[in-house]
Amino acid sequence: MDRHIRFFECLTTLWRQRGTSVVALVALVLGIGLPRTAWSVVIDTSTGTGNTSAPADNPGWANVGVLGIGTGVYLGNDWVLTTKQVGGGSIVLNGGTYAMLAGSGTQLTNGGEPGKTPLTNLYMFRLATTPVGLDSVAIASSSGTGAAVTMIGAGLDRGAFTQWDINMAATPWIWTEVQSGGNAAGYQTLSTREMRWGTNTVGSVGGWIASDYGDTNFVATTFSYVGRESTVAQAAYGDFGGGVFHKNGSTWELTGMMVGVAGFSGQPDPEENAVYGNDTIVADLSFYRPQIMAIVPEPHPMVLAASGLGGLVLWRLLRRRLTTFEGFSARNLPANHGHDE
Repeated sequence: MDRHIRFFECLTTLWRQRGTSVVALVALVLGIGLPRTAWSVVIDTSTGTGNTSAPADNPGWANVGVLGIGTGVYLGNDWVLTTKQVGGGSIVLNGGTYAMLAGSGTQLTNGGEPGKTPLTNLYMFRLATTPVGLDSVAIASSSGTGAAVTMIGAGLDRGAFTQWDINMAATPWIWTEVQSGGNAAGYQTLSTREMRWGTNTVGSVGGWIASDYGDTNFVATTFSYVGRESTVAQAAYGDFGGGVFHKNGSTWELTGMMVGVAGFSGQPDPEENAVYGNDTIVADLSFYRPQIMAIVPEPHPMVLAASGLGGLVLWRLLRRRLTTFEGFSARNLPANHGHDE
């Protein structure tokens, strides 16, 4: 795509500058910045309008749904996982709307990890009725570093391809939108809404991230320029609480949950402008799997055998992963827009 090639050399310089000081150049946004509807994952296709139905190799499309201003994932046994800032409430799953069971909400913890907040930015609640036609999902037992993933979020559509000229001599950087010749580029967003999937790869950066809703063990994906049309995805408004799936052998597993985005110094709102080089911050569910499975218990082997007659429910065991990363910092977030009771 010629429009991409024009700024590729400048983009390479931007990436090199970014690598010199993650602390100085990256601004993290965790959660919902404004009380608005959800925004879908931004994908790097020519129009950005595709991927609105389950992919051919389906990781769990129907288990992801619109939850108020955010997204949630149905895990099975009537339980939904989302982020604390999204909170509980009614969720739309597979064409049906299901209400939260009053009093069932619970915020997950960091398991007493030294130096971390007791609670984390993950939230579970039970539905008052069982969703129709949905199986359980498997929670990953490892963080999946280097793994190809499919990201599913509900919300607004991708907007125009945009270039910016950045003054990197200033602190923070000064961004000016230009018609051509910019040294950074990406996409704005629109006001129309739809659930969408995209792809990416779990990077090596990970550790702990802070927010008003608690520290979270995380991994990250990067919105990379690949020089051609692709389904590479970046989270935006309302994708938080959306699922990140990877395939372990022949089994799709929920490896993470989108909890925030990270942009460059001075970048216009990274939640509504997906710039090449931005990161999606993904809660590493392998770290929290013991808590999740205590709430949504693993079926007895005999139950699994019986369920195979009507569709096998697949589960995996946990291998705990922990790294540390202090490069990101969180901005202040507004009060919870969901309903936690």
